[in-house]
Amino acid sequence: MDQLPAALERAGNEQSWAVADAISGVLKNSKELHSWRRCLLSACMKGLVAVYSSSKGESEQEAERPVLLRLEELL
Repeated sequence: MDQLPAALERAGNEQSWAVADAISGVLKNSKELHSWRRCLLSACMKGLVAVYSSSKGESEQEAERPVLLRLEELL
């Protein structure tokens, strides 16, 4: 759980986000949920910066869309 946010910072980690969602579900009624979601939000922001930094051209929108949707969900 401690290493997962770092993995989420890289683009194209839908499997890692599925694990993060499962952890969020388990923590749903826990005091740890707020802290966990903050970690996810931070990872999402870093992932978004990575997408913008590495993207060139129209493929940028394809890479950024899932990250932006995840960011909206976390906010």
